[in-house]
Amino acid sequence: MKKILSIVTLLGIGTAAFAQSIKVGPEAGVTLTTMSQKLKGISGETNYQLGFRIGGTADFQINEYFSIQPGAFLSLNNGTESYFERNYKTDAGTPAGERDRRNYGISYIQVPVYALYKTGKEYDDPHFFVGIGPSFNFAVGGWFKQDFDRVLNGVPTTSRYDHSAYVGNDRKKDQIRFFDLSANATVGYELPFGLYFRAYYGIGLLNVAPGGDSDNCFRNSGGGISVGFFFNAKGGGPRWQ
Repeated sequence: MKKILSIVTLLGIGTAAFAQSIKVGPEAGVTLTTMSQKLKGISGETNYQLGFRIGGTADFQINEYFSIQPGAFLSLNNGTESYFERNYKTDAGTPAGERDRRNYGISYIQVPVYALYKTGKEYDDPHFFVGIGPSFNFAVGGWFKQDFDRVLNGVPTTSRYDHSAYVGNDRKKDQIRFFDLSANATVGYELPFGLYFRAYYGIGLLNVAPGGDSDNCFRNSGGGISVGFFFNAKGGGPRWQ
């Protein structure tokens, strides 16, 4: 994490040196995320769930139409509710089955970096913007629930878990890996006095299942809408300095 943040910081310093203007400000909004899951080669049924994120964004204006826009956010309740079902027979031919229902609510520190194209003149007109870029995401905790039902030799058993989400790469005790990298896209609208609105979506590029492989694979995806406000830090027009 320290290496990635150091790289992002150095890129920000380098970009700031060439920026015609710099704006910074807070941003907050709601998220809608899911996590595709495969366990023991079986894909589970998953859904989207609501969350929330809050943080800040910086905008380094390179010229009239292009800017680099990094941010840092705390994002809560990422994940999904999933359901797995497996029916099989034991070596003795006795019917057996498993039912596995899980709920993940993972908290992430997210560091997106967008390359933006903007319409209009940055400080004289309201404008639309569209951008793409990576997001570096670090799991910092959350919560986990599971109901696991098994029928073996005609005897049903149930196990229930409800605790904080454990972050790591141990398949037996952890629920989520520490690091995820996603490819993100964003579109929005900014008013000349600094208020802006954004929609975004990201697709996770890494398997975040602890000890994951081709038969055990979790992948995050999702997006959200947010609102923010920019304050002028360097250069810019006279309307909202």
